[in-house]
Amino acid sequence: MWPSLRAGDVAGVEPLTEAPRPGEVVVARFAHALVAHRVRRCDADTCVLRGDNVPAEDPPLTRARLLGRVRLVRRGGEVLVPGRWDVGPRRWGRWRVVVKRGLAALLGRRRA
Repeated sequence: MWPSLRAGDVAGVEPLTEAPRPGEVVVARFAHALVAHRVRRCDADTCVLRGDNVPAEDPPLTRARLLGRVRLVRRGGEVLVPGRWDVGPRRWGRWRVVVKRGLAALLGRRRA
């Protein structure tokens, strides 16, 4: 989720005691990995997530697969609270993803 979460950041995650709200960043267990994505919408049983710089939403997940809410981030030696790290998707981040994908396609390194 660049730029909200960056390579080298350490996220502090608290367990979910209530349903996450749209816009919050949660950690979820997918079949292939743990991911930190932003909540798009949530109902009684399922939640839909999306990474900040991903064009499509993730498939719906059951709420049982949500492990916790990201509350703070350690970046370098500094602990950042919400409002200092959780800025949401930015134009620069989206542009960066488009450029990287374009370069990969140009060099013949497109993902399968």
